[in-house]
This record gives sequence, structure tokens and C-alpha cells, in this order.
Amino acid sequence: MSTFQTEKQFKINLRELIEESNSQTDLYKPGNYWKFYEKNILKQIRDNKLINFRSWKGGAGSGSIHSFGGGSEIKCRKFSRNFHPIDDDFKFLDDSFLVRKYNSLINKIILFFPFFKFFLIRIAEIKPYYKELYKSLVIEKYKSVTKIDKDLKKIYESDFGLNQKECVLIDDKIYTLKILREMERLGYIKKNLKFDNINTILEIGAGIGLLASSFFKLKKNIKYLIIDIPPTICFAEYYLSNLSLKVFGYQDLIKIKQIDIKKIFEDFDVICLPPWKMKEIKDVNFDLFVNIQSFQEMEKSQTLNYLSITKNNNVKNIYFENSITGHSKAKKKNEYGVLEQSNMLDVENYLSETYDIFKKDLQDKDSIESKEKYVTLFKKK
Repeated sequence: MSTFQTEKQFKINLRELIEESNSQTDLYKPGNYWKFYEKNILKQIRDNKLINFRSWKGGAGSGSIHSFGGGSEIKCRKFSRNFHPIDDDFKFLDDSFLVRKYNSLINKIILFFPFFKFFLIRIAEIKPYYKELYKSLVIEKYKSVTKIDKDLKKIYESDFGLNQKECVLIDDKIYTLKILREMERLGYIKKNLKFDNINTILEIGAGIGLLASSFFKLKKNIKYLIIDIPPTICFAEYYLSNLSLKVFGYQDLIKIKQIDIKKIFEDFDVICLPPWKMKEIKDVNFDLFVNIQSFQEMEKSQTLNYLSITKNNNVKNIYFENSITGHSKAKKKNEYGVLEQSNMLDVENYLSETYDIFKKDLQDKDSIESKEKYVTLFKKK
């Protein structure tokens, strides 16, 4: 039972899972939105060292692992931008001896001739300000999140895959805005549900597994099932196994004939499964079902198919966070966006027979490219 996965094993798993995925029906394949991204993400995996996967460059809309929680946070590009002004590509210039000396000289001249400020190489001057701004954002977010629930201080980042130079330390623990967002979600769940009763969790679309890792900081003995498409499921297995959690992954899966979730959980903390294995999961109790910003990226038929897991199993509580209207609609197949949007009402209507809406918050968009979202807790009737 391995608690550490190598890059070589990751790539073997990825290759075999992609091959399997290609032979599945459309319900279990990547939808139009993800198929548009897949080629660039696979290229990014080929061109970079996996151990640094949380430092890779890229950003929203570019077809990179930033789309599901990986990549550099401090240098994440804005939507439709193909570079970041402080990408490491520019480091040789921005941090060079000549640029530093030149800017130092201009700074001295400005005291006497203010107009010379227009001759500064500004990006080299901006970098330390930018990093300090990021640090202050992390610290302020940490204070606001932990002020509401001090128990959340148990959660912090692992340095696995991160660029050490970009890390913010608070009480000798690493924090990023990404982990703080997961802490905020956990605070919401803790506030509105009986957290002590949450022992088994199902997450569809878990990204690299950051929320899962946060849950384990609060409750050591939980059991966590992740269902996701490749290559995302490969990153979740890779990340969580390298945090020393006992992860049932692809190499374990191909050794068994039938999936018995209860039996597997006797030996493992986390189970990572591709979506086409969802059909084999029946009669299992889940205290919480989570989906964060991935139903919105699926075709409507795919979302409803994933929701069918609630009919085959005893799912007590549901936490959903997605766009109210669904993702941007593609003009045609193989272009950016979804073909048939999966929206809030689709989810609510499907669940209405067996679930009550316990709490719902509608939130404004938090960035230029994102849409208004809903955060909803459902409880089984």
C-alpha cells in the first residue's frame, strides 16, 4: 500500500486512463468545455516536472492545470492573457545586475529631477510591491476566516509541489489564497451542518484534492471518495498520496474485479475513481456530497447523470457551489464553453423529490470572467 506516487507512475496511470476514457459513452467523457482544454493540459504535463506542478505557469481560459487548482497562484494569468508580467521567463532581465543598478541610479536622480521617473524600468520595481500585496491579502484573509472559527487554524498547506519563494508563512505554517478558500468553505459547512456526523464524503470534481486535504486536517478518520475525469483524477491521486494519505488509485483499481467501497475503505483513506466506475457504486452511505464549480463546466446530461449517484446511494447532505446559469455557451462543438448549460434550476429540480434546500446563498461574481454563483446545502427528506 504505497503512500507516495512517482512521476513515472503518474504518467502510466494517465496514459491508461485516457485510453479507457476514449472508449466510454459521452456521459463519462470530458464534456465540450473540458475537451477544448485537454490538449493543452496534456502538453503542459509533458513539458514540465510534475514535482513542481503547483508552480506551473498558466491561468484561466488557457488550458492549464490552473483550471482545477494547480499552477502558480501568485503568477496566475488573467482570463485570455497569455503571459504574466512577472513570469519567471522575465527574471533574467528584471533581476539582472544592470537593471538593478540602472533603477538605483534613476531613483537617486528623481530626487532632483522628478521627470526621470518616466525612465524607470517599472516592472522590476513592481515585483516586490506585488509580492507584498499578495502576502497582505493572504494574512488578512487568514484573519477573517479564523476569526469566525478558530478550529480552522488546524488547516494549512503542504509545501509539496509549491514554489517555496512564493509561500506565505503564518505561525510557521504555509498559506495560500487557495487553501484559505477551502477553509472558508469548510467553515460554511461546519456552521450549517453537524460536522461531527460527517465521516464519509463523496466529491465529484475535486481538482488536485485541496478540499479533501483540508477535511483530513480537521478529522483524521474520515473516508473520502473522489470521482473525476483524467487527467484531473490523476493529480488528486498524486497530490493526496504524497501527503502520506492512504490512497486507493488506478493501479489498485485494475487489480480488482468488482468495486466494494465499504471494503476498500477498511484499508484506505481516499478512493480515486474515474467517472465510468460510478455505475458500480451502490448502497453506500455518504454523509456529504460535494461539487464545487465543476457541474457548471459539464453538459446538462452529464450533470444529471452524476446526480443519479444520490438515487443509488444514501447521500444525507449535499454542498454545491456553481454558476447560477452554467458556464459560457459554445458557439459550436469543439469551441470554448458548453453545448448545453447546466444551471442551478436543473440541479434543484432533479433533487426536489428526495431533498430539501436547507440553505442557499446567491453570490455576486468575484472576478471579471466568472458569473454569479449559488452555494446551496441540501438535506435528504
